[in-house]
Amino acid sequence: MLALLFVAVTIRLGNWQGERAQYKLSQQAQLDSALSAAPLSMAELAATADAGRVLRYRKVKVTGSFVRDGLFFVDNRIHDGAAGYVALQLFQISSPDDATQRYVLVDRGWVAAPAARENLPALMTPDQSVAIEARVNLPLSRNPGTFDNVPGSRLNYINIDELARQTNKRLEPYVLELTGGIGFTGAGNPPPSSSFEKNRAYQVQWYAFATLAGVLFFVLSFSKQEVS
Repeated sequence: MLALLFVAVTIRLGNWQGERAQYKLSQQAQLDSALSAAPLSMAELAATADAGRVLRYRKVKVTGSFVRDGLFFVDNRIHDGAAGYVALQLFQISSPDDATQRYVLVDRGWVAAPAARENLPALMTPDQSVAIEARVNLPLSRNPGTFDNVPGSRLNYINIDELARQTNKRLEPYVLELTGGIGFTGAGNPPPSSSFEKNRAYQVQWYAFATLAGVLFFVLSFSKQEVS
């Protein structure tokens, strides 16, 4: 029974790693398709239900200004083997046809962590109205086991509803990810398919464990029958 349970668990883990690899490849295909499309306007984005998923990776042009006291740093982000943060900042959208103030979170890119843990990176905020071209994305997912966020500039994960309550501002339900231009740190997020090979390798590894357990089970069972 233990052998059968081990085989079932390792096969399920292998399937899960395969599903993760396939998901990353599908997201890469969506990104490649989106990059060839013309940039959207904020009006087109606002008119689309569930825009974060439906229009994920689409380019968008927007004019507005970065909110100086709306800068956050998402902790525990690795770039080229170095520890750091993803810089996330509120962006007020300029919309002369809409009297309601609209805000969106802008992913400005990765920044290295200072030597002292208690310090956050020093990052300048553009102080003028700017036109940015970014791509629509969903917030970075919360890693299992991370601590809950506490009010402040350091985040363990991105939760748009939490940040809306903390800043007392209505936020768009997606993130705009800079890939260049004003406000960009120079280090963006890796492409969705950057680590799918690792998932494939883990998949093969789990299947190998399942095969080995099955072989040992039958060999040992046969050996016991021979002795009796």
